[in-house]
Amino acid sequence: MQLRKAVENKMFPHLLAAFQWIFLVISLAFNLNYSVAITGAVANSGLKAIMLFHVLMLLFPAVLCLLFYRIRKEEIADKYAFSLSTITISFSLANVILYFVNDLALVMKATEVVAWSLYNFIFSVSMYKISIVFLFPTMRRVVRTQKDKLQDYRKLKIGG
Repeated sequence: MQLRKAVENKMFPHLLAAFQWIFLVISLAFNLNYSVAITGAVANSGLKAIMLFHVLMLLFPAVLCLLFYRIRKEEIADKYAFSLSTITISFSLANVILYFVNDLALVMKATEVVAWSLYNFIFSVSMYKISIVFLFPTMRRVVRTQKDKLQDYRKLKIGG
C-alpha cells in the first residue's frame, strides 16, 4: 500500500529521473558499460556492439515517458519532461537501430549524443521541479525566521 502511494505521488517521476541520471553517470564514471549484444554490422572494419548504456538510454526514458504521461497536464515542467522523454526515446531507438546498419558510425554517434543531451535536459527539468517543490519552501521559512529575529532585535533596540 505504501509503495502504491509513493508511485502515485506527482513528484515520483521527477525523483526517479534524478536517480536514473545519477545511476547512468556513476555507471559511466566507473566504466560499468558492458557489451549486451554484438551485431553483424561493421564500421571501420570493426563489429558494432550494443552496450548496456545504450539499452538503458532506451529503457529509462521509456519508463519516464509512461510516468510523465500520467501527470503531463499538471504543470509546464511536467509537459516539458513528457515531451523530452518522448523525443529521447525516438533518438535512442534510432541509435540502437543504427547499430544494425553498416558504415553509419558517425550518424550512430550523433544520435547517441543527441539522446544523451535530451536525457540531461530531462534531468534538468526534474531538478527544477524538485527544487521548486522542496527547496524554495524551506528557503522561505528560513528567510521568515530571519526577518522575525531582525524585527525582534529592532523592537529590543528601540525599547531599550
